[in-house]
Amino acid sequence: MRPCAVMVCPTLPLPPTSGGRKRSVRLLEAMERSGVRPHLLVLEAQEEGLREAARRGWEVDVVARPAAGGGARLRQLLRMEPEPHNGPLRARLAELARDAAFVQLEEVEQAQLIDALPRAVPVVVSLYNVDSELTRAMAREHPRCSAPAARLRFRAFRLAAVERRATRRADATLCVSDEDRLAFARRGARSTIVVPNGVDAELLDIPADGSDAGRVLFFGAHWWEPNRRGLERFVRESWPLVAAARPDARLRVVGPGPLDEARRAAAAADRVEIVGVVEDLAVELAAATVVVVPLWVGGGTRIKVVEAMAAARPVVGTSVGVERVGFIDGRHGLVRDAPDGLAAAVIDLLGDPVGAAAMGRAARDHVEPLRWESATVPAEVLYRRLAAEAT
Repeated sequence: MRPCAVMVCPTLPLPPTSGGRKRSVRLLEAMERSGVRPHLLVLEAQEEGLREAARRGWEVDVVARPAAGGGARLRQLLRMEPEPHNGPLRARLAELARDAAFVQLEEVEQAQLIDALPRAVPVVVSLYNVDSELTRAMAREHPRCSAPAARLRFRAFRLAAVERRATRRADATLCVSDEDRLAFARRGARSTIVVPNGVDAELLDIPADGSDAGRVLFFGAHWWEPNRRGLERFVRESWPLVAAARPDARLRVVGPGPLDEARRAAAAADRVEIVGVVEDLAVELAAATVVVVPLWVGGGTRIKVVEAMAAARPVVGTSVGVERVGFIDGRHGLVRDAPDGLAAAVIDLLGDPVGAAAMGRAARDHVEPLRWESATVPAEVLYRRLAAEAT
């Protein structure tokens, strides 16, 4: 029988409706290619996702979050953990780990579980951002002495504590960029491996010239605060300039998560369509003329950027939005940091379809080597070694 590996996720990443979930699924597929049988331990799951996991032959355990009582909160604070202490989850993880070749903890909130594992069990920590730095950046978006800033700084402190504990204990830390790798190395990580965000091959097959004139696309998970705040600011401060200059321009907003803020912003704007979850992102990208990534705080790398580039769609984004993927202003799209600059860049690309298409083709050429099967090779090498050592 193939050796088993346990992956702990906040939620079952099926269906893969966000960049983070898609990355988890691609890492699970890399485990399978390495001869490892995945067993997922999650806090919540959709019926659709459970059916898909069963079809793939992946075992899934769902351990619901317990009520957040005073004792759990106290243990959380004493241990400097970002998430409430979850005794049932820790107990089930320790039980599954006894028969596992290795355990992989996805994202920093699950990394806090690392001390629930016996020392003899190999552990991989998979971190999508340096979350402590991202949270400090979010705190700086508020007045320094305000309650939101104080809460975010305290959370950043706890996240940093978990990052240090987890990366120093883990046999390997998977990260998305060299910048993140260096950040975790400074925290004392034992071993860091860069597994960049990749693209699905189907996106590379989207026709480069089949978009709907005037369609601007924003896509991303709305439960991630930088996405929510960035979109709201773009709709309020940038989009009115685009709509006034281009009567044919339409903004389409897709992605999972809470949409209340987006709908409130869209209510005061012209030609903004809030869609939410879509069945096929490739269809949305094929119809878009321009993709916008208006993020003013962030970390790691944005899967949405490499996916838009793979679809041969030029990106208009902030420096933070397109960082760490080799994006070149004027070649793969346009980089502007002020809201009016973003608007002007969108207007320019809508008015220059030939130039926009050329940027899209250059963007596709740049990310073509980042197919997921290639991007996850370093993880596969690690998984094969850990599985061999367990037999």
